[in-house]
Amino acid sequence: MEQGKQTSALDFFDRALRSNNHEPLALYGKGTLLTNEKITEDISIAMLKESVTDTDLKEPYRTRAYIRLAELYAGRRDKDEAMQQLSRIAAARLPDGAAVRRVAAIYLQFKEVDRAREALSAFLEIHANDEEAEFLLLKLFVINFKDLKSAAKLCTKIDPQKSRHPQFILNCSKVNALINDYTAALGLFDLYIKRTGQGNAKEIHDLREGILRKRGKFDLVAADF
Repeated sequence: MEQGKQTSALDFFDRALRSNNHEPLALYGKGTLLTNEKITEDISIAMLKESVTDTDLKEPYRTRAYIRLAELYAGRRDKDEAMQQLSRIAAARLPDGAAVRRVAAIYLQFKEVDRAREALSAFLEIHANDEEAEFLLLKLFVINFKDLKSAAKLCTKIDPQKSRHPQFILNCSKVNALINDYTAALGLFDLYIKRTGQGNAKEIHDLREGILRKRGKFDLVAADF
């Protein structure tokens, strides 16, 4: 299944379930595969729910099952069920940044911005330097909470020299300019230019001039993320 060979995976899961129709990993696997089709969604929900009731289902499969269940209920706009599934997940159990972004996306769908921020922050305390998760958290601080102080603090945690995300560097440059830390803003902005080769673009030139003169429009909008 993890190799994308869904037909072969489904065959193996079916064989396992013929031997034991309560085998938790097989229930998880088949239930996950069946979520790909709307017609089998109810069956997949039942399988995933049964899989997580078995203590033999190991992490990270248990957490992935809860996330998938939450997504399915979110797709049905069933907030109560979606939130109930997410309540069973701890940040320490999230296997990777992709998982925490999926969790945050569900919270944001239901306008639970505080919970999205809490999930991302808790994950990053354990899994430092996950740049995609940090980038999403930066968006929440800037766009949703208008909290430039927290945004600037988050920007200090990234290593711009190792960053793989030029837009992250540019946004942090603007954040620093907005809190009047023009020295930090200029350093990040010049690194952004070096990474992207956009130094000759008029918009980039004007923005750099604004940082140098310590005045200009540095506001960030959702499209910047």
